[in-house]
Amino acid sequence: MLRSVALLSVAMSSLVEEMESKTSLDAEWKRIQEKTFTRWCNEQLKYREIVLSDLAEGLSNGVNLIHLLELLSTKPLGRYNKKPRVHAQRMENVDMALNFITKIEKIRLVNIGSGDIVGGNKKLILGLIWTLILHYQINLGLGLNDKSKNQKMSAKKALLGYINSKIPEKNIKDFTSDWNDGTAVAALVDGIAPGLCPEAETMDPKDALANAQHAMKLAEDWLSVPMVLGP
Repeated sequence: MLRSVALLSVAMSSLVEEMESKTSLDAEWKRIQEKTFTRWCNEQLKYREIVLSDLAEGLSNGVNLIHLLELLSTKPLGRYNKKPRVHAQRMENVDMALNFITKIEKIRLVNIGSGDIVGGNKKLILGLIWTLILHYQINLGLGLNDKSKNQKMSAKKALLGYINSKIPEKNIKDFTSDWNDGTAVAALVDGIAPGLCPEAETMDPKDALANAQHAMKLAEDWLSVPMVLGP
């Protein structure tokens, strides 16, 4: 009996440790995602001299979300509350933004309403920003039909196809481990602008961070690719 209790205790302890580890990894991923998406939003909003320090708070009254949509779509959304003071005015702004996304731009949104944005639901707000990135930068940039049921898969395949057309020697298969040593980033920079990063061929994979930093700085300085990701 005591042995069974001891084994059960060890098993429970291991399960708790595993769950804590998973929670920690999830929290770190969300932190990185939020940081990256905030940088992406700021890259768009800089044309109106707007800077978001907190994504959820910065979009909660709908004003900056409307600015973002006008910049991405190059269409005016119409009159809105530019200085919303009460909850109802914030809701009206966000309603206008979401209606524009779904009814005018025909972008499908799932499980997000005005209350989620006004209330600062970070998980759903990150999902909204990803949907905007997917539509305005990935699908439109690659000429994809984002009304497809396989929208995300087609975007991923199209991106991989584009990358491998530029750096076939790297045989890129994913957006995770194939990029870890920085040499693929450097090769892609040189593939897009031949001669910009010829050292990509001789980079030491052990110098992963330095490789990524060098390649991304070249992309930012010469190709106007902002560092929305940290090296």
